[in-house]
Amino acid sequence: MKRKEKVTTLTPLRKLGYEAGLGAESVVYNMFYVFFMLFLTTVVGINPVLAGTISLISVLVDAITDPLIGWVCDRPGVDTKKFMLIGGVMTGILLGASFFVFPGGEIAQFIYYTVVTSLMWVSYTSFCIPYYACCVQLTDDYDEITKIRGISQMMNAFFIYCGAALPTVFVGMYTGLFDEGTCWTAAAFSIGAISILFGLINYFSIKDIEFIQKPTTEKMDGLISTYVNLMKLKPMKWFIPWVFFILLGTAVATANIEYVIIYTAGLPASVISQTSATTLVCFLVGAPLMTWIATKWDRKKAVYIGYVISIICLIVVKFLGIDSLLDIFLLQGVTGIATVAFWVFFYDFSYDLIELDEYKNRKNRAGAITSFPQLVQKLGNAVGLQLIGIMLAAVGFDAAKEVQSAQTLVGIENIATFFVAGCMLVSLICIIKYPITKELYEKLQKANEKRRAGDTDYSDPDVDAIL
Repeated sequence: MKRKEKVTTLTPLRKLGYEAGLGAESVVYNMFYVFFMLFLTTVVGINPVLAGTISLISVLVDAITDPLIGWVCDRPGVDTKKFMLIGGVMTGILLGASFFVFPGGEIAQFIYYTVVTSLMWVSYTSFCIPYYACCVQLTDDYDEITKIRGISQMMNAFFIYCGAALPTVFVGMYTGLFDEGTCWTAAAFSIGAISILFGLINYFSIKDIEFIQKPTTEKMDGLISTYVNLMKLKPMKWFIPWVFFILLGTAVATANIEYVIIYTAGLPASVISQTSATTLVCFLVGAPLMTWIATKWDRKKAVYIGYVISIICLIVVKFLGIDSLLDIFLLQGVTGIATVAFWVFFYDFSYDLIELDEYKNRKNRAGAITSFPQLVQKLGNAVGLQLIGIMLAAVGFDAAKEVQSAQTLVGIENIATFFVAGCMLVSLICIIKYPITKELYEKLQKANEKRRAGDTDYSDPDVDAIL
């Protein structure tokens, strides 16, 4: 059978297929962080602190494998496209298994959910690292990368909505056919099937595209030395906490929203399918606006605008109070502004570091560098889920009570506003200090192109200043 020729043209249809691949991870990510804590505490009946610990351990296990997966993806001969295909399929299957009501005592349940969610996150990473890393191997143009990521985040609005709203829709569809626990399992497998579908679209869209080859002058380093060298890139000291603190805040906000809806506003849990539309609107409106600002001026300025608006509005929401459906829409909306500003450019900033690493170390380590935001993303989310369990316990939340105390209600409200705004503020300070601007990136790209063309000693003093 004749082998299909590789192509180098990134056509609009292939771009669209690549961008749609975001759905393979986004629907899983959002279902997990919106519903997993609620599922464990109210359906399975696990203590909130123990439920948070399950998520923390599973993500920490995955964190150990993140650098290894990134390093393996950079090895010569590794087919990263098939790597992400297998990871995407397994992620969808294991999402369903994570929402299975495991029979037995608390210890047996703790072991089951820790093991299954650990495997799910490792599979998730096996898809995400090569998926995001290959964007800079499809094109290394600043504006084109920004537009690809911007369009994918517009599409992500739909995926976020699916992950946050469809589970309750599926549960409603299966109610009457199964018991409550089985309804959640069936809903999770349904979301997993959607995830797998978008993973297949991504794979068949790019499998015949030949990646940009970036020649380097030295052999690849070992696992440990690779990451030691990458940590020496000075912008890393601002990039890592920028990612960690915004994701810590949004993980807490996402896990806490059901508690705000049910207990603070006194509304049914199904309201999430309505209020999640606010995040959908934020992405549909915010992603193209943020992309325009980034291509017109700079990515950093777009992030500043989104963060500042969210921080101010969260404080205003706190003082207005959260006790109605309108307030929930408002809370979701103002939190969503910063969320859009982050997710539209999350991986774009890591692409800066890929170019910087090539300039400084003469290496092509897209997979290893992409594993950093994956690692920090999960640590921020895991700490957030652990912290939400601790904070709920600290404010006196008791799942056995239909009506919580006034102190507990104020505490849940403070978590949704003051705590989240504080995390955004720390993240904002870090991105302000992050040194790579659009202008500097273009100088960096020009320097690397000259070196690839044979001028191996070419250097730029402005780039050298941040090394």
